[in-house]
Amino acid sequence: MIFPKAKKIARDLGWYKTEDGVFGLYKGYFFNVSDASLVSTPQYKFVSVTTGNLTEEKWLQINTELVTNKKRLKFTGFEIRDTSILFQFSETFIYTKLKTVYTLFDFLVDLFKKLNIPEQYKCHSCGTNQKINYYNLNDNGILLCDTCFHETNNKFYEIEKLRISKEKNYLTGFLGAVIFSIPWIILWVLSAVYLGRIASAMALIIAFFASIGYSFLKGREGTLKKYIIFLTNIVSIIMANVMTVLALLIKEGSTLKQAILEFQTNETVKEVFYTNIIISSILGLVAWIWILFVMKDEKLIIKRADKF
Repeated sequence: MIFPKAKKIARDLGWYKTEDGVFGLYKGYFFNVSDASLVSTPQYKFVSVTTGNLTEEKWLQINTELVTNKKRLKFTGFEIRDTSILFQFSETFIYTKLKTVYTLFDFLVDLFKKLNIPEQYKCHSCGTNQKINYYNLNDNGILLCDTCFHETNNKFYEIEKLRISKEKNYLTGFLGAVIFSIPWIILWVLSAVYLGRIASAMALIIAFFASIGYSFLKGREGTLKKYIIFLTNIVSIIMANVMTVLALLIKEGSTLKQAILEFQTNETVKEVFYTNIIISSILGLVAWIWILFVMKDEKLIIKRADKF
């Protein structure tokens, strides 16, 4: 999801977009701007700038300048990578202002010119400035020439072909999601019985481990993956609440048969069950948003980027 300030930057500068961010040139240098997902805590805005390969001397100079000017530039942290610098702006209490982002842009442009770091309107792989285009590379903006694009595309194709050959099917992934959910369902029930707490917030943990289980058994990556994990999470929540009610009735002295009968006929027991289902569902909304709208396929992607 592209947030409003990133959209404003893209419109003003004529930039391009990925699924979750925008990117393009600013005064000859190449920037990416994006935000953390909606379910991220705390929220962050990310700005990255392409530098190309840096000498140790320039790396140290940049690091010194950023440390010295951190407070003025208002970023939370930064990381100098092999060919880029990533900045984080924490948005726990207030959102990052557009002026703050542009101040960082201008500071970096001036610093790079001072250090004779070349502008980045060129292929970010081989350095040529011939036949270059804007591409979405795994949800990150990049400039590539035609040759480097085709080389990367062919490499991704071979990697994907190998991965698919090792994958199993959706059913295997579903079994993995179920198996990895069961321990947390049991923990949910034990928490209610022995600690006296209904662990509805466990819905989020179950969703996370269902995803791990799906991948662990090499379930097929595809459109149905997120719906299978979503369905597994809903079934797990229902099972956990049913088992919790039955376990509490048994703890109070009922036999399993009596507990099942009470669950079917006692309106008070039913009311407790439905109340817990509603609470679990409300807390599970975070997990469901993550599954349906945030969780991404592990597929490698490179394609021509669309202009914002």
